[in-house]
Amino acid sequence: VSANDEIFIQEGMKSGEIIRAEFKKMRSSMFHRKYMALLSMAFNYFETEQIKYKGKMIKPEKDFDEFRKWVAVNAGYFSIQGYPDSSVRVRAKSIAFANMDEETFRNLYSASINVLLKYVNWVFKTPSELDRAVMQMIRFG
Repeated sequence: VSANDEIFIQEGMKSGEIIRAEFKKMRSSMFHRKYMALLSMAFNYFETEQIKYKGKMIKPEKDFDEFRKWVAVNAGYFSIQGYPDSSVRVRAKSIAFANMDEETFRNLYSASINVLLKYVNWVFKTPSELDRAVMQMIRFG
């Protein structure tokens, strides 16, 4: 209960008023840090390659937030948005504490490891090897 909640309950309510409350078990902040460490490590390993786009050679920018969303989408955690021109866009689901429970978040972490092992060129070959490296990074970070 926050200070604002206490004030609301003590001063803003009258006897007999009906209120509705929602209680949620909080997701592990340590596991959230672990996921972000995994993404940071992978982001630092990968390099963008020059590509041909509309007849010109360009080197795409590296952007952590876009990378994080790309991983989530490729891990299967996305929604599909429709637009008036009948086009669609795939959007990463939010990993905010209020939007994803602990079990779903753990599944996202496991699926993300598989995506990163497939697409990032690094020394890790197995999920457990990569997970151990992430844990070491958290301990020494």
